[in-house]
Amino acid sequence: MCLAHLLRDAKYAIEDGDTAFSAPFRRLLLRAIAIGRRRDTLKDSTLAQYLYDLDRRLDRIIGQLPAGEAGRKLRKRMLANRAHLFVFMTRRDVPATNNISEPHLRPSVIFRKVTNGFRCEWGAETYAAFRSVVSTAKANRVSVYDTIRFVLSAGRPAGALGAVG
Repeated sequence: MCLAHLLRDAKYAIEDGDTAFSAPFRRLLLRAIAIGRRRDTLKDSTLAQYLYDLDRRLDRIIGQLPAGEAGRKLRKRMLANRAHLFVFMTRRDVPATNNISEPHLRPSVIFRKVTNGFRCEWGAETYAAFRSVVSTAKANRVSVYDTIRFVLSAGRPAGALGAVG
């Protein structure tokens, strides 16, 4: 679970009128993000202590009943996905936020807003597959053109690339 997105959801719930659950939950997320930023300099034993403290605080916060609909939805999500909230504390390869993936999603969001979406499911699926290939190629610093050619030729005999139609 991305803490930055949960932080946004908590802020929305607070604006919707919930201060009993969402405000303390927001403070907890800010603390967790701050710990996540220092994670590389902390020992595993220190992270374990921080995790215990975050879990203990979360227990108290989840005991509060939210006032608004947005707060209730957020609390329900936390109850269902609690085990995934602080994974970054025990697995150093997992980031606290997925902000690194945001630049990869941005072109799709802009395209959707400019074109007002897709008229059919296959168009949306084709575009999503295309964006996935392009983003993966760019992330691996390889030629987008060569990667698209490779994907389109997958499963064909050598030399059978020809025209794709």
